[in-house]
Amino acid sequence: MSQGNACDICGGRHQDLLFMARDRLFGIEGEFPLVKCQECGLVYISPRPGFEEMGRFYPQEDYDLYNKAAGMTEKSMEELGRLQGPRKGRIDRYRTGGRLLDIGFGGGDFLRFMKECGWDVSGVDYNDRMVELASQELGIDARAGQLEDAGFDDASFDVVTLWGVLEHVQSPRETIAEIRRITADGALLVIYTQNAAAPEARLLGEDWFIYEAPRHLYSFDEHNLTRLLESEGFRVAEVVYETPLYYCQMNWQYLKERRLGRKGDVVHAPSVADRAAVKALSLYRRLVDGTPWSSAMTVFAVKGGAAARPGAAGAGETKEGSDAA
Repeated sequence: MSQGNACDICGGRHQDLLFMARDRLFGIEGEFPLVKCQECGLVYISPRPGFEEMGRFYPQEDYDLYNKAAGMTEKSMEELGRLQGPRKGRIDRYRTGGRLLDIGFGGGDFLRFMKECGWDVSGVDYNDRMVELASQELGIDARAGQLEDAGFDDASFDVVTLWGVLEHVQSPRETIAEIRRITADGALLVIYTQNAAAPEARLLGEDWFIYEAPRHLYSFDEHNLTRLLESEGFRVAEVVYETPLYYCQMNWQYLKERRLGRKGDVVHAPSVADRAAVKALSLYRRLVDGTPWSSAMTVFAVKGGAAARPGAAGAGETKEGSDAA
């Protein structure tokens, strides 16, 4: 690892150290300086682990192991599956068919759904096993590794999606630049990621589950993510905010473990006290859900100068949050 990394969005080299992060999900050893850029506010790990080193922080054999460790119950994963329709519905407001690339496709549920709906789909993922399964079971063009190494042709996609992926890549700028190359003018880019401007990020600090070091190398807010997209030729057409319930559950688990010294699985085996705490946090969730204070956001951006928001809403307007996770 280097002595430190310049901000990937603005190039700034002046950062404030937020705290020394560690792996709270799997307990893999190491400490990771989490810093905040003084110019654009991007939060990121600096110095960051390289691509090869990052492999040890991800389960390779069982993709669901990561979901379960990150607070996803079987019920919530079923609910996530039911979100494919609403996700497609929002995409349909910009594009109703064509060739779609899903970056970091994981278990492949979204690709499977979109293929069944008539889309021509492709995928890229770090997990070799998932890539092999997607190729064999779905019969799609699935490639392993980083997008920048996948070698897709110029202007070959109409829609590119990243569901909880951009925060994991080595360089968001290089990833967005590669997406620009492999998409035609007017193509839609959809990014779901955490919102570092959420109040609980400041209040909870290292107990904010969404920092998820070291797998989340970056944490964005709407402004610095928009800055990145615009600098690479994409115009933001819509931002949808949300706060998933399991984020609240994991925030409480992290907080009680470190500050109260209390163990226990809040998501899968909650105590009476856990249920009461999560219920209280759910009140906060209902207050902020769908607002710029939410803990997550989905950004819809269109390549080129002809970007147009669906309907009559004006550019930069924020819509009410959906239930996507």
